[in-house]
Amino acid sequence: MLKIVAILNNFIGAGGGFDQALNAIIQMQKICIDRFDFKVITTAKSNIKYLDKLDLPAEYLRITILDKLLLRLSRNDFLATFQSVFKIISPFEKDLIKKGCDLVYFVASGDSSAMLQKLNYITTVWDLCHRENPEFPEVRGINQFFVREKHFRNNLGPALLIITESERLSEMISKYYGVDKDRILAIPLTPTPFLNECHAIDKDTILKKYSLESGYYFYPAQFWAHKNHIRILQALLLLREKQNWTPTVVFSGKDYGNLCHINKFIETHKLESQVKILGFVPSEDIRGLYENSRAVIMPTYFGPTNLPPLEAWSIGIPLIYSSHLKEQSGNAALSVDSDNAQELSDAMLLCSEPEVCNRLVLAGYQRMTDIANQRSGAETQLFKVLETFESRRQCWS
Repeated sequence: MLKIVAILNNFIGAGGGFDQALNAIIQMQKICIDRFDFKVITTAKSNIKYLDKLDLPAEYLRITILDKLLLRLSRNDFLATFQSVFKIISPFEKDLIKKGCDLVYFVASGDSSAMLQKLNYITTVWDLCHRENPEFPEVRGINQFFVREKHFRNNLGPALLIITESERLSEMISKYYGVDKDRILAIPLTPTPFLNECHAIDKDTILKKYSLESGYYFYPAQFWAHKNHIRILQALLLLREKQNWTPTVVFSGKDYGNLCHINKFIETHKLESQVKILGFVPSEDIRGLYENSRAVIMPTYFGPTNLPPLEAWSIGIPLIYSSHLKEQSGNAALSVDSDNAQELSDAMLLCSEPEVCNRLVLAGYQRMTDIANQRSGAETQLFKVLETFESRRQCWS
C-alpha cells in the first residue's frame, strides 16, 4: 500500500497559512481512507496540540543542523553537485525512508522539498505575489524576490504534483516556470477548521473578552504592508469628515513589521476610539469575532484568493473585497479598488443597509456551494494522481 506522509512546517502564528495547511491534511486524510496509508509529521512540536484538537494524530520530527546545512548547500549550484556526486542524504529524508514513506506531501509553501534527494513529493504554492506586486517590502526587500525565484525554479520542476488554490495561479506557474499544466492541480481553499462551532467560544463571551460592541467592521489579517490596513484608516477619515459617521474597525493578526506604521497613522489622525487592534487571537476566538461584525473588510493586494472571504460567506457575514480579486468573490462581495479609500468608505456605508447585507449573505452561501463543487472535482483528480503514482512506484525497490 502506498504510504503518504504530510509534512507540516508552519506554526499557528502563520495565520491563514497554518489553517490552510491543516485543511490540506484533513483533505488528504479523507482521500486516503481505506485506500492509501497516510501519516502526518510536523517539524514544530507546538503543532501537536492543534492537530490533536482536530483528531489528526501526528509525530514530531526535528529538523537537524545537518538538514539545515544541506538545505543551504542545495541553493548553491556547485555545492549541490558535490552533494549529488557523494550521494549525501539528509537525516530528514533518511527518517522518512525508514518510516516506509513513498510520497511526501508538503502542505504549505516552503523550501523543505530541497532536502529530498530520493523521495518524490507533492508541493504547495499559494501565491506568486512577488511577481504580481514586487513593490511591496515583504517580497522586495533583502533579496526576497530573488530567494523566492530561486526556490520556485529549483523545487517546482521535480515535483510529482503542484497544488495551488486557483486556476489563475496554476496558469501563472506554468507561464513563469515552464511546468506542464498536467502537473499542476487547483484545489480551492476552505475555511479554517477551527471555525466549527464545536471549537469556538460563543460570540457574547468574545465581546466581553475583548471589550467590544457588535456591529464593527472586521479585518483578520497579519500586519504586512500588502494587507492594506492603511486604506481602511483613510476610509474612516472620509466617513468622519464627509458623513459625520464614526464606525469601529477591529484588526486581528500578528505584526510582521507594519504595525508601527499603522499605529502612527492612527495616533496622528486621532482614530484611537474607532480602531481596536487585538493582535494575534486564539483560534477558538475567531468565529465569535466574525459573528459580531457588521461586515468583513479586506482591501488586500495579494491573491488570487484568500481565506477570510470563505470564512465570512460560511458564517453569513457581508464582505467588502478587492475588485482585482473578483475571480474569487464573484457577486458575493462589494468590490472596491484597493487604491481608492473613497470606494472603500462608500462600501462601508452600503453595509449599513439591511437589503444590501441580505443580498451579500445569500450570494455568499451560493458562492460556497459553487466552490465546494469545484473542490470535489479537484479531489477526484488528486485521487487519480495518487493511483497512477502507486502503480509506477511498483517499478523500483
